[in-house]
Amino acid sequence: MRLRFLKRARRLIVPAYGSTTATEHVARGDAARARRDWAAAAAAYRAAVEERPELVSIWVQLGHAQKEQSAFAQAIEAYSEAVRLKPELAEAHVFMAHIYKQLGRNELSILHFLKALHAGEKAPQEGDELLRLLAQRAHKDRAALIAQLRTLFEGLPSRAGEAPLLGQIRKVITEDMAPSGADAEPTGKLPPLVFDISDLISYYANARLPTGIQRVQIETIEGALTREADREIRLCCFIDGRDDWLELPIERMRSIAKLSTASGDRFAPEWIEAVAGLRLFLSLTDPFDFPHGSSLINLGTSWWLQNYFLYVRHAKQTRGIRYIPFVHDMIPIMTPEHCTRGLTQDFISWVIGVFDHADHFLVNSQATKRDLLTVAATLGHQLDADDVAVIPLDTDFRKPGVAELPDSALDRWKLKPGGFVLFVSTIESRKGHLIAFDAWAELIRRHGADAVPQFVCVGNRGWLNDQIYARIAEDDVLAAKVSMLSRLSDEELALLYRTCLFTIYPSLYEGWGLPVTESLSYGKVPLISDAASLPEAGGDFAIYAKAGSVEALTGAAETLILDADHRTAAEARIVSGFRPRAWSDLATQIAGELDRFAARDAHKGIVVPPPLTAKIGRWHPLARNESIRIWKGMRTGEGFRSNLAWHWPEDRGCRVQADGGELLVRLEGPHPRLRVLFNLSGDEHALALWSLRCGDVAMGGDLHMREHKWINFEIPAADATHDVRIEIDARPASDGVVITYFVCGFFLHAVDDVVARQDFLEAITLNRLDSLNAFGEDDAARMTG
Repeated sequence: MRLRFLKRARRLIVPAYGSTTATEHVARGDAARARRDWAAAAAAYRAAVEERPELVSIWVQLGHAQKEQSAFAQAIEAYSEAVRLKPELAEAHVFMAHIYKQLGRNELSILHFLKALHAGEKAPQEGDELLRLLAQRAHKDRAALIAQLRTLFEGLPSRAGEAPLLGQIRKVITEDMAPSGADAEPTGKLPPLVFDISDLISYYANARLPTGIQRVQIETIEGALTREADREIRLCCFIDGRDDWLELPIERMRSIAKLSTASGDRFAPEWIEAVAGLRLFLSLTDPFDFPHGSSLINLGTSWWLQNYFLYVRHAKQTRGIRYIPFVHDMIPIMTPEHCTRGLTQDFISWVIGVFDHADHFLVNSQATKRDLLTVAATLGHQLDADDVAVIPLDTDFRKPGVAELPDSALDRWKLKPGGFVLFVSTIESRKGHLIAFDAWAELIRRHGADAVPQFVCVGNRGWLNDQIYARIAEDDVLAAKVSMLSRLSDEELALLYRTCLFTIYPSLYEGWGLPVTESLSYGKVPLISDAASLPEAGGDFAIYAKAGSVEALTGAAETLILDADHRTAAEARIVSGFRPRAWSDLATQIAGELDRFAARDAHKGIVVPPPLTAKIGRWHPLARNESIRIWKGMRTGEGFRSNLAWHWPEDRGCRVQADGGELLVRLEGPHPRLRVLFNLSGDEHALALWSLRCGDVAMGGDLHMREHKWINFEIPAADATHDVRIEIDARPASDGVVITYFVCGFFLHAVDDVVARQDFLEAITLNRLDSLNAFGEDDAARMTG
């Protein structure tokens, strides 16, 4: 009786997939998928589509089940059938794109990402993945990529509903490609200035409104363009995925810079589209060739680019450029307690490189100049003070043409004109938020909350700020008097400056102090600490409190709040005496300093660092710097690399590129016969084939996944100092695929030096190769202070 009832019930159920049997197959497949039994799921889904081949969604599920078993060919067949049945199915193209990327078939991955965009795929992560692939492919063979894309677009005509990114790619390919850069000779009378804006381009990938250093770059470049008639101005940068200098046309930079200040909303569609278009253009444009004899000016930061000095060296050697960085501060070295460990390590790597490569320096204050000279001396460099030009950032940070918001716009933050004190700064430990909060809490205790102005903090989150937010969370009374704002437009920030009672900036260390200058530009009194460069930024117009002193800050703030005559007199001094200079004047000063440098350089060549000298009996790592301290003689093995076929240094070493890396090692003579021992480390996922050549030595072999292998060869004795070139290649496997690997470093010892060999073996056994580091710290070279 029960069996007859169930059969009748089944006949009454409308099958979800067109038939009872297909529905049952899908149910079995879904159950198997839930328990991650992918073979059973694939078999069930296969049975379902054999009965009902028009079931698009089940073809997709079949593809998923095959993919999870690494049956990639069968997965692609299933996804392809889904697309044949439903051409507008973007997700199936996305799945195929990821499979082809995993297989190393990037040309097919690009094809399917483009087809997904054509079908309407708009997920930002898929667009980002496509842009990374385009950049990587352009670096390897840009001409082939452009030809492939032009052919593909013949079959992907513009259609309503396609993703905007696809239209941008189509426009760049067909209309908007940058000039080849072959005409790299100067067009002006004076050596060209090339501004490196890598820092600015990277900033735009994760933020919108320019702050601090970003604003310095934008305004200085615009000032240079306004002033320079006889000197060509060019812009270049690096982006993720392309190991090339890339040129950005001036008008493109102006366009994105203008849009960046229009709003603080980095998720606005017009901003997302603009950033994607910028990245796309740079992914596909030609590599940039520096004009001969030009000066590379880096107004921002480059310490986050681990391969930066490899490319600066190459440009110096091949194009005769001068490299002049603008050093904004030495904070990670001078106050490492306010920086993350990784940031300090990378900054030290940059500092080591900058003294080897810079022809001259620009700095923003006398304080930064003193720090720069101190760090140079600590590392053992003799830096001439005349090679360091101070460019004070005493410029007008008010944006011309910015619409003035009415005072009523303060209502959005529940503020009143003159009823708040403004603190503009990134939220991080060094800026002094905790000191300011403690001062405000004391003012509330003394005078009551109603008598104390609102404390308005404007800025994005930085690092090491947990205690700052915890301080507010633990004190409800203080929290009610503190407003934390971020992502404000230029118009909104101008409104806050114009209507605040005064500003505060109790920073513990600065390179300049842009918010101080900004406050003065708006005629507002800045209450600031006396640390580092801040007295230079504030001059005779700021009110000072001892750095780190809650008592001093509380007293000074109390006077400004309660004594209107005192505050008004300070404002009057600013109005009558403070004259911020125009950005074109700052650009004029920079150009003048560059001319001064050029005159000094007339009878000497450019700075091209010589090959690093290896030390006998020592280990020479090619890994990323791990120290957060500096000492005399400190170096990194990065400088041994002599061609561009290297990835950046990582913790385990430096990965050689498929084109083959070269090392150039200087050996002081006379020296005996030497043995060189290289440590290689295998790829994480596949077998690698290595080869090494040095003079008459040629050797090779294989490296298993994550295997560490020591190889050695000998160098003949020599009477004089000489350079040894070592070529290290990754060879293709039988299928033509090249798997690269890491070079961890090398050890050097005299063949007959038994003690050095024993020291080396002991260091390996104890995992203490760092104790033999050629550039390590010894007891006589410890940094003081």
